[in-house]
Amino acid sequence: MDNPPNLTTQSNSTGVTITNIDIPFGRLIVIMLKMMLASIPAILIMYAAMAFIAVVVFMIFGAMGLAFGGMDLDSLNLPPELKEQIQKK
Repeated sequence: MDNPPNLTTQSNSTGVTITNIDIPFGRLIVIMLKMMLASIPAILIMYAAMAFIAVVVFMIFGAMGLAFGGMDLDSLNLPPELKEQIQKK
């Protein structure tokens, strides 16, 4: 059997510079529309994550406000029976 050739890799890599790309205007519009449509799921996921974070922050600050007496039951327009239930607790 023949000996396989020695494979060596060079660690010296050279950079590539692109100087000119010739894309027709219509094709460029199609590429941009595809990128725009591909970004819609990422935007929806980002909005959902931001809404979740906002709800958590509002819950934390709301609980802190209630814990430090920031809400007066008399200032709320609650029905009298609901006020009684809250005051019993």
